[in-house]
Amino acid sequence: MILEGVRRADGSPVDVTTTGTGPGLVLVHGARAAADYGKLADRLSGRFTVHRYDREHRGRDGGRYAVADDVALLGAVLTRTGARLVLGHGLGGLVALLATAGLLDRLVDRVAVYDAVLPIDGSVPEEALEQAVRALATGSPDLALAHLDRHLRTSSLQAVARSERVQRVLGGVLARTEWGRSTAARLPQVLAETRAGLQFDGPADVYADLPARALLLTGERSPAYFAEAALAMAAAAPAATALVAGGCGHDSLLRAARRCVTPLETFLAGDTLF
Repeated sequence: MILEGVRRADGSPVDVTTTGTGPGLVLVHGARAAADYGKLADRLSGRFTVHRYDREHRGRDGGRYAVADDVALLGAVLTRTGARLVLGHGLGGLVALLATAGLLDRLVDRVAVYDAVLPIDGSVPEEALEQAVRALATGSPDLALAHLDRHLRTSSLQAVARSERVQRVLGGVLARTEWGRSTAARLPQVLAETRAGLQFDGPADVYADLPARALLLTGERSPAYFAEAALAMAAAAPAATALVAGGCGHDSLLRAARRCVTPLETFLAGDTLF
């Protein structure tokens, strides 16, 4: 469904997919497109009216991605749908938290994020990300995929090699996986988004006055920097709680893994987590 009256920064319309019944919940996707979150939406649709949309993107005229535009788009989707709950993944988690922290006018009652790209005092390591940017710029998308995989730890392959030759081989293998096929088409956008998100690096106390309850969930098998940033924010913000989903990795949310989804579902429904 095209949301009437809602436009992206480049003027394009916004298509929202809605499923389920119950309180309104907006999914804010990460590196993968909104369509890839169908399994998660189905899992949540028993308790929530779930709205999925594709976040801001670079315009066809080459316009730059801006996090502030993404936050504004989320605000427009929340206003138009009437939803008061938000679930964000990856960079979508940062967009959700920035929106909740005050860039929007208190449109969010509860916000949950999984493996949010949350830059706090340099918590997000940039080496692999910058290597991915350079590889893509020099016409090596497979190598860029391998470096991005190392940045996010989306597979078990990245741990076995560091040389460029082997990374290229691994990139070719990743390009044939579900994650690789979906991400390869969005590589320029994903890398531009992540680099833009890192511009929000700062102390955790910028979130101290978070006006809504927040759950910061991270995967046990995800890169450690996700959990480190979540713990730092939770220590600074009384309204936030940080938890670790046992046995889960960065893409577990996409697969709607029970140990990942259950605490998010419980929190967003207003039930007690402990």
